[in-house]
Amino acid sequence: MKKPVLILCTAMTLSACSLFPPPYKVPVAQGNLITQEQFSQLEIGMSESQVTYLLGNPMIRDTFKPDEWHYQYTSLYATPETKKSEITNLVLTFDNGVLTNIKNN
Repeated sequence: MKKPVLILCTAMTLSACSLFPPPYKVPVAQGNLITQEQFSQLEIGMSESQVTYLLGNPMIRDTFKPDEWHYQYTSLYATPETKKSEITNLVLTFDNGVLTNIKNN
């Protein structure tokens, strides 16, 4: 008599996990939130301080290429209410502190 009750309890316990909704996952947004308006204000010839004022600090500033700034944006578990960046991968190249190349991937 104990064995069938144990099997029944085990089956009920394991099947109960599928009856609940999945756990809530917090949306995680990382990077620079850049709008199309900010991107359109970028111009070749701007100084590093002007770009920092407009877009903020870059997400990645490579040690071996200090004149190349990467602005990236990613989001995990995004919901419809989560703010999304219009520009997700932007690479800016500087030469002597002056913006020379804008690459939007």
